[in-house]
Amino acid sequence: MNIHPGNRWVLDRPNSYIGRSVPRPNAKRLLEGRGHFVDDIVLPRMLNVVFVRSPYAHARILSIDTTAAQSYPGVVAVVTGAQLAERHEPWVGVLKHLQGIVSPPQYAMAVEKACWQGEAVVAILAKTRAEGEDAAETVQIQWQELPVVADAQTALDPDTPVIHDTLENNLCWERNFAAGDVDQAFATAAVVVEETFDIGRHTGVTVEPRSIIADYQPGEGKLTVYQSTQAPHMMQNVFAKHLGMNEGDVRVVTKDVGGSFGIKVHVYADEFAAVALSRMFQRPVKFIADRLESFVTDIHARDHLVKARMAVSKDGKIQALEFDDLTGIGPYSMYPRTSAIEANQIVNLTGGAYQIENYKAATKVVFQNKNVMCQYRAVGHPVACMIAEGLIDEAARQLQMDPVDIRRTNLYPDDSYPCKSITGMAFEKLSHLQSLDKLLEMMGYDSLRQEQSELRKRGIYRGIGLATFIEVTNPSPMFYGVGGAAISAQDGCTLRLDAKGNVFCATGVTEQGQGTETVLAQIVATSVGVAMENVRVITGDTEVTPYGGGTWASRGCGIAGEAA
Repeated sequence: MNIHPGNRWVLDRPNSYIGRSVPRPNAKRLLEGRGHFVDDIVLPRMLNVVFVRSPYAHARILSIDTTAAQSYPGVVAVVTGAQLAERHEPWVGVLKHLQGIVSPPQYAMAVEKACWQGEAVVAILAKTRAEGEDAAETVQIQWQELPVVADAQTALDPDTPVIHDTLENNLCWERNFAAGDVDQAFATAAVVVEETFDIGRHTGVTVEPRSIIADYQPGEGKLTVYQSTQAPHMMQNVFAKHLGMNEGDVRVVTKDVGGSFGIKVHVYADEFAAVALSRMFQRPVKFIADRLESFVTDIHARDHLVKARMAVSKDGKIQALEFDDLTGIGPYSMYPRTSAIEANQIVNLTGGAYQIENYKAATKVVFQNKNVMCQYRAVGHPVACMIAEGLIDEAARQLQMDPVDIRRTNLYPDDSYPCKSITGMAFEKLSHLQSLDKLLEMMGYDSLRQEQSELRKRGIYRGIGLATFIEVTNPSPMFYGVGGAAISAQDGCTLRLDAKGNVFCATGVTEQGQGTETVLAQIVATSVGVAMENVRVITGDTEVTPYGGGTWASRGCGIAGEAA
């Protein structure tokens, strides 16, 4: 083995597993149906919780009659939102570094009124889910329908009702950023292009829905939570904090996870309700969201209306970029990451790959009577990319420039790093021009353009798309920690060697199907010098793994891998 003196992290090992394609150690087990998911767990005296949810987007709860449900076969208890609210502290989805952000306190279930269709109002605890669902149909709730705020464009109008009485209006957060002389740049530009981008809500669909089993053990005063989550240590902190428990008495276990996509890194009211109910009744409580519940309660993402314009010189140089973003987030800012980070990222990242000297961006994040919205896969990146690339393509059309040439004109040169973008994003060792050249070579760009031209003569219209963007991964504490959220930006790793030469690697990140366990096994096997088959990676248990931030923003390899 040789270690190159120029870079002490580069190992010259012919048997290195790093950089090689290797089988996933857990693939065969999962294909055999031997995965261990939350729904596979069976505990003594376990109850199933079924929620009665609001059929209205906005309505006041006048009365709840649970008499029939309480006497229904198999039902152990019926709990209203007001009753459960006495058993836990509410949470507020704000971060200190997002100046001016507001959101009302949120409880595990609606207390006085429901603020979106699908919000939990009553919990039925039953021996089986089927019995709970049948009993839920007997609950009688008297509602007073309230005006609904659905359109983000009118949410801030003076005559629009305010969703929360404790707030002055429906504005959650706003940010305005300006650099350079934008007005002058537009006044002197050869070409000004304008577009409106209307991005509709969507969500992810995981094979395994949101799932949780909470087991409070009164004899020890300890709480064990089996949860399909991306961030066990974050959830450990949340449960302890809002149930008034010692964090060391709360254990979160995450076994196999059937997909997450950023959906399972947030605090959901109904999941927290299951945990609070377990402590309330001192027995295990299970909640598995069905597909309909998932669509109305899993976070949605990218509800944006963006009006944007770009000033361009006659040779294709971007002279200015300006846009206004309006983001609708539902009735609450999600906890603990807030629902404003996506809008913030759009301001930070739009046009990030290009040299722009004049830049102006504004965003408003508003409350609605819709399902909650929050971060989900490539936070802010798709919208930021759509704005910049849509405008630059239109500029190329008006200037009759090749889309490649206008991008090459504006990209940061590969020798310009380290540098900062117009919004202050720090760039280091990027290679957009080199990457662009490689892409053109791989796709045979000139041949494709020639083929496109020939096909068009025959009435066949074939598009060729290009897009350039900056991707933020492996976030630092500047994302959440500085705002007061207990979300670790670091991760640890502990290695244990047994008498037979097997290495056990415990890490704070979790396996969500991305191959995290495989990557860490490759790193450990290469670094220690053992066969990869002799490495076992242990994840997802706050009692045995080092404290860490979990799996999100591509940090599994970049941060946990570095620790390993």
